[in-house]
Amino acid sequence: MIDFLDIPKLFLAFFIILPLVSLFHEFGHVIISKLLGAKNVKIIIGSGKKLVTTKFFEIRKYYFYYGFCYFENIDDESRWRNLFIYSGGLLGNIISSYLAIYLIANEYLEETIFTYQFLYFSLYYVFFSLLPMSYPDGNYSDGKIIYYLLKKNHRLIKQKHFQLWYDAEEDCWKLSKERRKKIKNFENYEKALKEAIHHRPSKLEVFEGNTSHFEIFPRNPM
Repeated sequence: MIDFLDIPKLFLAFFIILPLVSLFHEFGHVIISKLLGAKNVKIIIGSGKKLVTTKFFEIRKYYFYYGFCYFENIDDESRWRNLFIYSGGLLGNIISSYLAIYLIANEYLEETIFTYQFLYFSLYYVFFSLLPMSYPDGNYSDGKIIYYLLKKNHRLIKQKHFQLWYDAEEDCWKLSKERRKKIKNFENYEKALKEAIHHRPSKLEVFEGNTSHFEIFPRNPM
């Protein structure tokens, strides 16, 4: 039974349990994508400004909001491999839920409001991932992508790679898509970056001198 003293714990669950459930969801995608040969796999938890970033993992300011993972070299036309990868998050939440139920039933884990919230949020993730819907930011649920892939329509998973670099000779920033084709010139970096984001890239590579860094955007929040 829930009483008034549990209300602060319910709020706390949004900042601890929800990101944990999101992490299990992303691990499901990552494990299957790695088994199927994906490379440069990275998990991103949250949105907004980057707080911690490594080669394989990234935490952003609003870490409790949602998560997504990024991977390369799985052909967009690989229907069955993409179907398995986009189903991985659901499997991650289902398996972790069954594991939690098993641990509670065998008294390895105490039944608390936090374990209840873990199961609740896991089912929440499964339901909304399966629901074939578009998100307000223009991305799509796993369920919608799976639905399109079952129809042999790969439109929703097409990746867009952009490159942005400064041309000292022409004194301008240049933006291109897919290996420097269709180059556009911009007066400054901010305008070039705004244009790149407008096209919703999967990955933006920014060249500065002899170095470069990547900005990773949701291929789709998985």
